[in-house]
Amino acid sequence: MQLQPPTGIQLPTDWRKLAELVIAFLAAVGKEAGPKGNQTALIKALRELWDAVVCPVVENLEGFAGRGSRIWWCPTSLFNFLPLHAAGEYRAKGKSVSQQYISSYTPSLTALIKARASHDKSPSVPFVAIGQDCPAGAESILDAVEPEIELVRGLLPPPPTVSFSKITSVDATKSRALRAFRDNTWLHLACHGTQKFDEPFKSAFLMRDEPLSLLDITQTDLSRHEFAFLSACETAVGDVSTPDEVIHLAAGLQFAGFNSVVGTMWKVTDSTVQHLVEAFYKNMRGDGPMNSKRAAWALHRAVQSLASDKDIPMTLDQRIVFVHIGI
Repeated sequence: MQLQPPTGIQLPTDWRKLAELVIAFLAAVGKEAGPKGNQTALIKALRELWDAVVCPVVENLEGFAGRGSRIWWCPTSLFNFLPLHAAGEYRAKGKSVSQQYISSYTPSLTALIKARASHDKSPSVPFVAIGQDCPAGAESILDAVEPEIELVRGLLPPPPTVSFSKITSVDATKSRALRAFRDNTWLHLACHGTQKFDEPFKSAFLMRDEPLSLLDITQTDLSRHEFAFLSACETAVGDVSTPDEVIHLAAGLQFAGFNSVVGTMWKVTDSTVQHLVEAFYKNMRGDGPMNSKRAAWALHRAVQSLASDKDIPMTLDQRIVFVHIGI
């Protein structure tokens, strides 16, 4: 790691302009669009984000962080609502942060330092997939959950590299899920989530009987937990003035002890989840033991491969929806 004093960067924007950009962006991702839908508003917002915020940072980094380096965003306030990892010019031969660096997020520098210090390199990992297709109070079944869990199973290395287990449907209760959190250091969750903005620790994953809250999870020993992948099947965005829940749950898990977490910033479609999960775990496997430090690179490669695959129609908002948090 290269040590140097912090550098202050004067951004060509102000609070009012930043607030207007947040509103424009959230409106853009809140619009429904088909595979060939109009993404003009989103592209405009991402260009403004590049010019006003991200480009000055990238230009400063170029002096000591080479192409392909890992970088970490630690956003606060209004910056939490913006996909800094996806900013760019979005024109022929245009620049973007994803061309230059592999982006990750962290809820705090303390959480990142702690995760780096506790990284485990065990040759065999206990991995559980938790899927809940019909949580308490749900009006419909999430048909994509079971196929997603089986897809993950098929993409993981066989024993002894990975010791795989799953709990789904009626078995995916709060108590069973909590036990799975305790007994496994790698997790994949396919379920809805809810965010309590006024009481963050009441944010929860929805199980068959009752919610599994962040408070419940943090009361479990997570000191050796390596990785969690959080996917949401057609999660309702709710109020367009707030980002979707899962990114906050992802940040909460990383803050609570998970070294590395993948989550979504807003509503994601079943098709996107299927393609992204497949591409991600193929890149995550590697040739040796499972390593949570590969997650950011694996996600970066997965997104790049999907963006360049003309056989997979995917709108821009879906290509940039997944983010990595942690080491």
